[in-house]
Amino acid sequence: MAIRMAVGDISSAYPSRESGLSDFGQDNHDQGGDASEGTDLFGALWRYRWAVVLPTLLGMLGGFLLFLKTPESFRSSTKLLFETERPAALNSLTGDMIGGVPPIQILTSQLYSDRVVSSSLQSPHMNPFRDRIESNPRGFASSITSGLQFSVDSQGGRSASSMVAVLTFQNHDPVLCEQSVKAFSESLRELFAERHKSSRSELIRLINVGIDQLHPKMTELEDRYRQFRIDAPLVWNEAGKAINPHREQQLLLAKRRGQLSEELRQKSIELSSIEAITKETEDASLALSILAQLLGRKSAFSAVSAATASRGVARDTDLQLAEIDLDQRLIPLVIERIKYAEQFGESHPTVKNLDTELTMMRSEFTRLIKERTDRILELMKESSQPNSEPDERAKQSISVMKIAYEAEIQFLSQQIADLDKQIEDEKKKALALAKFEQEDASLLREIERTRQLINQFEEQMARVSLTEEDSGVIVTELSAPSMAVRIGPNLSKSLSLWSVVGLALGCVLAFLLEKNANTFRTPDEIVAAIGVPILTHLPFFKGKIRKSKKDALNPFEKLDPYLAVVHQPASVPAEAIRSCRTSIFFDLSNINGGKIIQVTSPLPGDGKSTVAGNLACSIAQSGKKTLLIDCDLRRPQITDNFDSADKLGLIDVLNGHCEHVEAMHETPLATLKMMPSGPIPANPAEALTLTEMSELLELLRDEFDYIIVDTPPLLVVTDPSILASMVDAVVMTLKIRRKSKPNLKEAAGILRTVGARLIGVVINNSDESGSSDGYKGYGYYRYGRHTNRYYRKTAENGVKAGQPRTPIVVSGRTTGLRATAAAAKPISVATSNSTNGTPTDDV
Repeated sequence: MAIRMAVGDISSAYPSRESGLSDFGQDNHDQGGDASEGTDLFGALWRYRWAVVLPTLLGMLGGFLLFLKTPESFRSSTKLLFETERPAALNSLTGDMIGGVPPIQILTSQLYSDRVVSSSLQSPHMNPFRDRIESNPRGFASSITSGLQFSVDSQGGRSASSMVAVLTFQNHDPVLCEQSVKAFSESLRELFAERHKSSRSELIRLINVGIDQLHPKMTELEDRYRQFRIDAPLVWNEAGKAINPHREQQLLLAKRRGQLSEELRQKSIELSSIEAITKETEDASLALSILAQLLGRKSAFSAVSAATASRGVARDTDLQLAEIDLDQRLIPLVIERIKYAEQFGESHPTVKNLDTELTMMRSEFTRLIKERTDRILELMKESSQPNSEPDERAKQSISVMKIAYEAEIQFLSQQIADLDKQIEDEKKKALALAKFEQEDASLLREIERTRQLINQFEEQMARVSLTEEDSGVIVTELSAPSMAVRIGPNLSKSLSLWSVVGLALGCVLAFLLEKNANTFRTPDEIVAAIGVPILTHLPFFKGKIRKSKKDALNPFEKLDPYLAVVHQPASVPAEAIRSCRTSIFFDLSNINGGKIIQVTSPLPGDGKSTVAGNLACSIAQSGKKTLLIDCDLRRPQITDNFDSADKLGLIDVLNGHCEHVEAMHETPLATLKMMPSGPIPANPAEALTLTEMSELLELLRDEFDYIIVDTPPLLVVTDPSILASMVDAVVMTLKIRRKSKPNLKEAAGILRTVGARLIGVVINNSDESGSSDGYKGYGYYRYGRHTNRYYRKTAENGVKAGQPRTPIVVSGRTTGLRATAAAAKPISVATSNSTNGTPTDDV
C-alpha cells in the first residue's frame, strides 16, 4: 500500500544526501550581495545614452527658443566715491564700528529709500518718461528699483575712511538706463550733502534742549536741599557732611563705658587677690607685706588708713561722694563741648562757655584731690604713734583695704549702669533721625547725577563747536554715467546653460532607468548575488533542423529545432552546452551518488526547457546512459520538444497505469531515454509530493548514469521547490532582463530554504526581447499572470489542437514501485517503448 508523504517527510527520508547539501555560497552571498547593489553610473549612461542625448538636445532647443523670445537688454553704470574724515573706531561694549564710511548694505538701503526714489523720479533727467511716471507712478518706481544694482567696486575696493561703489541700471530701454543712473546718482549725492549740513545743527539744538531742561531741575534740587538742612534735626560738619548728634553721643558714651568696664575688671581682680591672700595666710603682717609687693604704694595707704579707720571713716566718705558727684557732672560737659565744637567750631560762644564751666569743674576736682592727699598725710602721721600692736595694725590695714576696693567697685558699677541707660536713650534718638540721613543722601545723589549730565552736555557742546564742517560722509562721482551697452541675450550662454540642464536631467533619467531595471550587468554581479558560479553563457540562436543528404533519413527531424547539440553540433550554442556539461560533471563528482540534476528558472521564458533538453542530449552524446524526465506537469515543454505528447509518462507511472520502463521512451540518441509528463493532472503539486515520486527517482538512480529533471519556474508555482529536496543538484537558467536581479535572488532563497544544492547558473539569451518584464511586488501571488496560463497549449498552434482536455487527479499506486519491479518480468530498457492502452483519468 502506497504511503502519502509531505515535502518535509520526503526530505527527511534521505538523510545521507541531505547532510551533503550546502547553502551554495551563503557566506559569499552575504558578503558580496551588498557590493553588487551599487550602480555603475558611466555604464548606465552608456546603456541609456538615448535618455541622456534626448534631454540634452531638447535643452539646446529650448535654449535657442528662449534666445529668440528674450528681448534685448542694456546696462549703464557710474562709479561713486564715499569718503569721510571721521576715523573708524571699535565700540568695546557692542563690538560695532563707530565712524568711518557706512557699510554697503546701509548705503543700498538709502539708495532704495522712498526719499531717494521720489527725488530721482522728479529729476529733470526723467522728463522723457514723465507720461509713464504720471500714469502709474508706483509701478514705474517698482520697475526702476528692480533694475538698480549697487555694489563695491572690485578694483577700487574700500578702506575704513573711503569706499568706491558701482551704481548700475539694467533695462530694455537704453535711454532709460542712462537717465536713471544720472538721476539716482544725483539724488544720492544730494541726500548725503543735506544730511551733512543738517546733522551738526541738529546735534547742537538737541544739546541745548537738554541743558535747558536740566538747569531748572538743578535749581529746584538745590532749593529743596537748602530747606531740608534748615528743617532737619541734623548737624553738618565743616565739610558739609550730615552728622547724627545722638549717634555721635552714643559712640562717645560707649567708649567711656569700655574704659570704666576695664577699670572695674582690674579692681575686681585686685579685690579677689586680697581676699585669696588673706584666706591663705594667717599672719596679718606677712599678708600685708605680700599685698604691698603686689599692689605697690596702695598697701602703705591702706595700712595707715587701717590704723585710724575709726576716726576718719566719715570724712573719707564725704570726700568720695564729692568726687563721684563731680565726675558725673564733668563727663556730660566734655561730651557736649565736643559736639558743639564739631558743629559750630572752636570760636562759637557756646563752646567758650562750656570751656569756662569745664575749667571751674577741673579746679574743684583738683581741690578735692589735694584735700584727699592731705588726709592721707594726716593718717600717716597718726599711724606713726606707737599705741597699737603691729599685728593688729596689719589686720586693720587689710580690712580697710578691702573696704576701699569694695567701695571703688560699687562706684564703678554705678557709673557703668548710668552710662548704659544714657547709651540706650541716645540709640533711640539716633534711630529717629535715620530717615533724615537717608533723605539727605538721596538728595545729594540726585543733585550729583544732574550735575554730571549738565557737565556731559557742556563737554559735548564744546566738542561739536570745535568740529569742522567737512567731517561727514562726502559722495563724489568718479566717472560720468556710461552709455547704455547691450548685454543680452547671449546665444552661446543660453545654449550652454540649457544644454547643461538637459544633460543633468538626462543623467538623472538614465540613473532612474538603471535603478528601475534592477538587473545584472556583469557576471560578477550574479556570482556576488547568489554565491554560485556561472556554468556557461548560452548565446542567442535561431533554431533550425539539420539538413540531411538526399535520400538520407534524418533521425532528429521530429526533435525541437532549438536542440542545438543535435541539429547544430558545431555551433557556438552547442559548445556552450558542452562547457556546461563539463562543469556539471566536475561538480557532481564531489557528491556521493550524485546523478539527478534539476533544471529550473525564476520565471517563464528563461529557457530552462531548452537548456534541459540540450544538456540531456549533450550528456548522452558523451556516452553516459541518460534519462530526461519532464516534471513540468503544467506546461510540459520537454514533452513537446521530443514529440511525446501522446505517450505514457510520469503521471501514468505515479497513478499505476504502467510501469516506469513503459513510460521511458527511446530517442534518436542511443544512450538517451525520455520520460514525458503524461496527461495534465489537476493536482500537479500534490502529485510530486507522493512517495511514489521519491521511490521512482531512487529506482531510476540505479538504472542510469545521469537523470535530468525539467521543472516549472520557481517563482510561478511550488512544484520545483518540492523536487529540489529530492535531487542531487540544481541548475538555474536565467535570462538577463528587467527585474532579473530580485527574481534570481528570490529563486535562490527558495532553494536555500528547502536545502537544495544549487551548483551554478546558465545565462540564456535565446528568448525574444519582448518576453516577460518581471514582477511588481513580493509573494507568490504576484506571478498570477504566469500561473493562470502556465498549462499546455490547446489552441490551434498546440500539439493537441482542438482536443478537449479533462484533467485527471493523481492518487498514487496501490503497490510500491520497487515491489512491482521485483515481481514483474524483467523488461529490456533498450526495447521498452510500449504504449499499452490509453490511460484513463482517475477521479
